[in-house]
Amino acid sequence: MNKIVILLLTAMCCGIVNNSAVYGDEGFVSIFDGKTLTNWDGNPNFWSVQDGAITGQTTKDKPTDGNTFIIYRGSQPSNFELRLQFRIVGGNSGVQYRSKEVKKWVVGGYQADFDGAGNWTGTLYEERGRGVLAKRGNKVVIDENGKKIRVGATTNEQDILAVTKKEGWNDYTIIANGNHLTQILNGKVTIDVTDNQNSKAATEGLLALQLHAGPPMTVQFKNIQIREIAAKQKKIALIAGVRSHGYGSHEHFAGCMILADAIRTAKPDYAIDVFRNGWPKDAKALEGVDCIVMYADGGGRHPVVPHIAAVDALAKKGVGIVCIHYGVEVEKGEVGSRFLDWIGGYFEANWSVNPHWTATFSKFPVHPISRGVKPFTINDEWYYHMRFREGLKGVTPILSALPPKESLSRPDGAHSGNPHVRAAVAAGEIQHMAWASENSNGGRGFGFTGGHYHWNWADDNFRKVMLNAIVWTAHGVVPQGGVESKRLTLDALKENQDYDAPDKFDFEKIRTSLKSTGTGAENDPRAPTAAIASMRVPNDIVIKLAASEPELKSLTNLDIDHRGRVWVCEVVNYRKNLGKRPAGDRILILEDTDGDAVMDKQTVFYQGHDVDSAMGICVLGKRLIVSCSPNVLVFTDEDGDGKSDKKEVLFTKTGLPQHDHSAHSFIFGPDGKYYWNYGNTGKAVHDREGNPVVDLKGNRVIDNRKPYVGGMIFRCDADGSNFEVIGHNFRNNYEVSVDSFGRIWQSDNDDDGNKAVRINYVIEYGNYGYKDELTGAAWKAERTGMAKDIPNRHWHQNDPGVMPNLLLTGAGSPTGIMVYEGKMLPSRFRNQIIHCDAGPNTVRSYPVLPTGAGFTAKSIQLVDSTDQWFRPADVCTAPDGSLFVTDWYDPGVGGHNMGDIARGRLFRVSTPDANYDIKPINLSTLTGAATALASPNLATRYLAWTKLHTAGIEAESILLTLYNGTDQRLRARALWLLGKIPERGMHYVSLAVGDPNPQIRETGIRLARQLEVDIVEVVSKVANDKNASVRREALVALHGVVGVEADQLWAVMARQHDGQDRWYLEALGVGAEDHWDSRFEAWLKVVDGKWRTPAGHDIVWRSRAKAAASMLADILLDDDTPEKEMPRYLRALDYHTGPARDAALEKILLGQLR
Repeated sequence: MNKIVILLLTAMCCGIVNNSAVYGDEGFVSIFDGKTLTNWDGNPNFWSVQDGAITGQTTKDKPTDGNTFIIYRGSQPSNFELRLQFRIVGGNSGVQYRSKEVKKWVVGGYQADFDGAGNWTGTLYEERGRGVLAKRGNKVVIDENGKKIRVGATTNEQDILAVTKKEGWNDYTIIANGNHLTQILNGKVTIDVTDNQNSKAATEGLLALQLHAGPPMTVQFKNIQIREIAAKQKKIALIAGVRSHGYGSHEHFAGCMILADAIRTAKPDYAIDVFRNGWPKDAKALEGVDCIVMYADGGGRHPVVPHIAAVDALAKKGVGIVCIHYGVEVEKGEVGSRFLDWIGGYFEANWSVNPHWTATFSKFPVHPISRGVKPFTINDEWYYHMRFREGLKGVTPILSALPPKESLSRPDGAHSGNPHVRAAVAAGEIQHMAWASENSNGGRGFGFTGGHYHWNWADDNFRKVMLNAIVWTAHGVVPQGGVESKRLTLDALKENQDYDAPDKFDFEKIRTSLKSTGTGAENDPRAPTAAIASMRVPNDIVIKLAASEPELKSLTNLDIDHRGRVWVCEVVNYRKNLGKRPAGDRILILEDTDGDAVMDKQTVFYQGHDVDSAMGICVLGKRLIVSCSPNVLVFTDEDGDGKSDKKEVLFTKTGLPQHDHSAHSFIFGPDGKYYWNYGNTGKAVHDREGNPVVDLKGNRVIDNRKPYVGGMIFRCDADGSNFEVIGHNFRNNYEVSVDSFGRIWQSDNDDDGNKAVRINYVIEYGNYGYKDELTGAAWKAERTGMAKDIPNRHWHQNDPGVMPNLLLTGAGSPTGIMVYEGKMLPSRFRNQIIHCDAGPNTVRSYPVLPTGAGFTAKSIQLVDSTDQWFRPADVCTAPDGSLFVTDWYDPGVGGHNMGDIARGRLFRVSTPDANYDIKPINLSTLTGAATALASPNLATRYLAWTKLHTAGIEAESILLTLYNGTDQRLRARALWLLGKIPERGMHYVSLAVGDPNPQIRETGIRLARQLEVDIVEVVSKVANDKNASVRREALVALHGVVGVEADQLWAVMARQHDGQDRWYLEALGVGAEDHWDSRFEAWLKVVDGKWRTPAGHDIVWRSRAKAAASMLADILLDDDTPEKEMPRYLRALDYHTGPARDAALEKILLGQLR
């Protein structure tokens, strides 16, 4: 239990920042001129120049809200000696170095600490990180697991205190060289740290000076100078194997020479040696080497085999190991085990395979090896299904793709196929053709399975991956744009090959192939005629190419009207291609006039620069809503000729233009409302006049954490009024979907490369956890109790007040989403989410099952393709129940790239032999409108809804017929309309909340929230409902409702929490928001003070009531509280403020001291 005290003291006493400076010897450069803050960036309310010193000052009347920093924006060397002088009166400060910017004027990283009282002066602290790394007087080694091991002493602490000049000028020197850190105060070494925790140790970053929050203080810095420490010359050895496969293949020496020449040019201070025909004869040749590159034939004749012990000794010292192509294959056993140690994986016979195939690499992790690498497609002998370390521990895949099934066309054999790899490919498991490893001793490794074809070194991206990898593995610095090299000519590629060119070798074919990606295959796999052959769908599904280039270019979103016409956003003018279509991008209507599902008629509805890169489209009768940030536009076709006659603006200044994180599609909800969203570049919503939009809760709709942050979901009336924010704190929530019950579903993309794409069921008014609620920090920022795995850490799933995710789908680029409420597709797809993910080239379904107050889901493949340019962008249901999918068709996704502007496609997904037969609807009668309301197509339902809603009481009879039917979704659609008949709302709400079907009861509660009815009365009818999802909706209905009765109903439902259902717990949070104290007090009365149960602990953890802080202290002091749970409850204390939190902390400390 003493660990509580340690955690608290760390949190309470240390909040320190980093800086860097130096003064006056040869080689030092001054970074402060003594007069101005040139190159220094801090809050001017606190930072200034006084008496020739950078001065940070707080007063009783002007405190700082949290630690604030002044950041040096000039050159930031990786290895340096920094000297400065400081003086401090009161408070705490420090010099940040090798730090990262968390938000404006806030950094985290290494900090040379000091304070007015002298308690911390000389300590090495990590702001927003690992806390105290070394107390003054200590020599510390931090091992690879983060354990801090005292290995000796520096200067006696009393001697350090003796030379410290309180309120006077002190000399501070900081030396950061590699992973070795030294701090010197007034000539006394205070700490000496070697940081071997590679996952946390920083090798570069910002310099900054700290002004600590707390009592009034003044801190000053002067004579700030820095000297860069030259890095040790890197030495790289490239070992080229003996000649092997013939001209142009396995050209080990020629390939090594290309790489060596490129590194020599880019890194002239590197020493590069190339050894031909295998291992160097003189063992001393590898002395002092930083990286060994092996490009050679492998297996039993791998050149490393006789030297395994020598290389293992080097690897254990941190020497990097790189293996290329056949060089990644060794025999299972001792050598294979060493390869797992060195590079994290290898080719294992009867497990891995070596086919020739064309791979498209379109998405890369955030890693130095990926710097400057753009999506590329290339044919090679790409080995895959490597034997990796268990759980890919320490391994980062760099080049990944799903191989086509044709790559396993050979019979099983040691290298050609096996049941394991066949099962993996059949299951759609992404394979890794290049990977980086970081090892516990600080060493690095890299494996690359390409390199069979010598000519592929001419591909700039293929080559850059390898150059970046070699530099990174040698612990060198990879530039932000990657290691640049000159483009290779055919003559350069001919040099140094082991074999002479055969007679009549077709160099012209090679020359031609160098002008494009791939290897110049005669058949064009990118042609529309090849599209269907590349598609994979279930046996009871067919897919058909409905339209393509040259008639179409890149497509984003689509909608389908009641006539079955497909409306699409066709985009050329995106980012770097802006202006390549001088007349602007287009909104097209595609029509099939003969029922064969091929679009044979095309109409340009609108063209202009105001729809450049449009990201959303919604057809509503004569009106069309186009989302194209910074505007949301409404077009009207007055005469029905398929051309826009009027253009209006619905919202302005809403999102950054040319950005896929901005405004997305509108959809028409079953309640007659409009639903839409934007991602985290949406920023704010303004009305057509440019005025800020204020929602129904009185909040301005803006990303400023007051209260909203990041991506958001909206609901409003057709004219933009009655505006609501119904969910926030997403990253790139591409599109929203609403089913007939009013349930909201959405996808969200992670910070690219973290395998944390998610599907959300949206509990209204929830916080979805992209940014830290308390600080606004990103997910990587250290915090108490953070999840160990990246996906849950990414979405702050361990924080109270964050909604749970429905499903994590891994890596991807999620795009369009919908709920399929048709009957054409097989039953497993009906009434389920259908979702496009352009990254892994797939369209999936996510069948859900109710679980408690929420859902569980699984993933079912609907469409995918072996053509990795297939980029499904959106999906929509046609009136006949078939689906249409737009295809952006491009070599890559992400990074705002668009590699192809000439091609775009539209596919239809249906059951076999289903013609595209669209029956006309009859809206002249209410019976016809009721029939249309049953359509699976939203545009048709909009027309039906409008007709029936306008009819009012006259439509009641026909709607009651639908409501009394057996189709639950049609019943829900009828209920929404019945409830909005004037003066009939409460009648139908009461009818619905008493219905046997829980989904109808839920819908009744949602309906009540949109009507002028007594919410307390409605909730009282369902507060003890046996179905947790119904109670979930009742809790949401209490959001913002004030009064004793509301408090008591909330308490009744809180008592029914089982202590395991996170969905229900967070719904309790929604229902108590802004009223926690009264709700919590009512709950304590309902449970008669007996809150010490798993469910009670859960509610205390989630609560923001003042009384909960003391109860958290009680839980932490309880001997029965498992140690592993303590960070969870300590994290909950972060959400309490003021005297209640202070009293809880004091209670914990005093309780521990007894």
